[in-house]
Amino acid sequence: MLIGKAVRMERIFNRNNNRTIIVPMDHGVTVGPIEGLIDMRETINQVAEGGANAVLMHKGLVRCSHRGRGRDVGLIIHLSAS
Repeated sequence: MLIGKAVRMERIFNRNNNRTIIVPMDHGVTVGPIEGLIDMRETINQVAEGGANAVLMHKGLVRCSHRGRGRDVGLIIHLSAS
């Protein structure tokens, strides 16, 4: 595997056991606001602190996902709204 791909995959998969927990947070576009997904920045903080490896979200929410402190979380970006 090329080093660039390996680095990106390690943002999503645990390098020790090759397992992952991905939390989908892309429902808002198709079904509207969902309780608990209103304050995306706080929800992402809670998900990251809870141990998730990555979140799945729409491209418009990427700015909310940057964490200035604490555990990092990988991003999987849903580019279309389908």
